[in-house]
Amino acid sequence: MRLPKFVCVTLLMAAALTAPATKQAHADQRRDWMVAPQPAGTYANIDVVFPGAQLQLEHRIPIYGVANELNLKASILPTIVFMESQVDADLRLVVLSLGASAGIRDTFHNITVEPNARFDRLSRRDLEFGGTFENLVAGFGEARATLSLPLNEHAVFLSVNAARFESGPDRTFDWRLGIMRDAGLLIRSDTTLFLKHRSFGAIGPQVQILNYPLNGVRNTQVNYGFTFTTRPGLRPRNDIFFLSVLLGIGGTVNGVPTGDVYGNHLFKMPVTFQLAYRTVLEISGPRRPGSSD
Repeated sequence: MRLPKFVCVTLLMAAALTAPATKQAHADQRRDWMVAPQPAGTYANIDVVFPGAQLQLEHRIPIYGVANELNLKASILPTIVFMESQVDADLRLVVLSLGASAGIRDTFHNITVEPNARFDRLSRRDLEFGGTFENLVAGFGEARATLSLPLNEHAVFLSVNAARFESGPDRTFDWRLGIMRDAGLLIRSDTTLFLKHRSFGAIGPQVQILNYPLNGVRNTQVNYGFTFTTRPGLRPRNDIFFLSVLLGIGGTVNGVPTGDVYGNHLFKMPVTFQLAYRTVLEISGPRRPGSSD
């Protein structure tokens, strides 16, 4: 099978890259470095995610000093249930970033529920284990605004707000967000208050607000959880561990309790999570003191 073999090769490559290095460790790199503005240059980001891997090429261009930046990305994300490829462009103006994305997703385990059929997690689980899924290729486009506001040395307010158009059939399960939705406009807001320290990393409560169509009716859903990130130090520098957990508690989706609908149907709880390890490889970074022309 092509996908599992590709994923295995990628995981092995990432494991080799994360092996402890023989050169002197940079113990002075902060464990919360990833929540600060990043330097200009070109970087390859290699992620081991659950359940798959991601390869991303990122190019950061400073504009009028270090406070403003143009960030260009291209990535491919193969997982067990879908493969996604997209390009991104973000313009950072001090603490505000404006961005756009376009991409295509090939879902190997696409679940589309017939009109008037049940769409709760238990029903979707029956469809999944019964082999009632199909392959679906669909495109998407997104516009977003991100506010990253340092409050003090130990607190950062981060809010990512996006409007995304998704193609494809209605009453389809969204593996990324853990919701049943129709095609069309999806509005998403993720807000986190990070408490951070250089020797620990960053952790904070997260609130997610989703507004999306289902059965021709727009639903507003609020999910709660937390995000934790740190530098684990498996490489001398520039590695990241990331965990985000969200619970869907309270409210209804088209008359069905959110707790019965929300989340990955492979789990019994109304939960979604993102678990990843990233290693950042510098292709061409900023000029350092003492470097020659």
